[in-house]
Amino acid sequence: MRVCIIYDSMHEGGATATIAECIGSEMRSAGLDVAVYRVSREQPDLGDCGLVVLGTPIYFERPMRTVIEFIDGNNGLEGRKVAVYITCFMASKKIPSPIRDKIVRWYLGQVIKHVRGKIIESTAFSGWIRRPDKEALRRCREWSRRIIEKLGV
Repeated sequence: MRVCIIYDSMHEGGATATIAECIGSEMRSAGLDVAVYRVSREQPDLGDCGLVVLGTPIYFERPMRTVIEFIDGNNGLEGRKVAVYITCFMASKKIPSPIRDKIVRWYLGQVIKHVRGKIIESTAFSGWIRRPDKEALRRCREWSRRIIEKLGV
């Protein structure tokens, strides 16, 4: 199965890009054919893609416009399996759970409402600026394995 990981970020090597690469690495380890695209830099080829993983940071309470435009420009990914992740500081375990959960659901909803495909997983990872968050990367590997399991690989 071919997997397309589509993301954008305002920072090279930032949380969203690092998470995209982490997901790609886990999926390649499971024998999947993976292509990772930064949507603001290259035009993704969805072709025979069986799963699309979408990733976006949240800036000023909004997902990146380029990711939303990609979804809308591809008929909401209708007929495809889709997994969605966001990165944001509000996903940190330092934020009290009831507040964090409500805000994260709202942020994810801003992406998910554009998707017409079948969403098989969605989550939020804590963002970072300088050093990768080891806990977020551990959770990324777990999330990736859960997706792989759902795909029956």
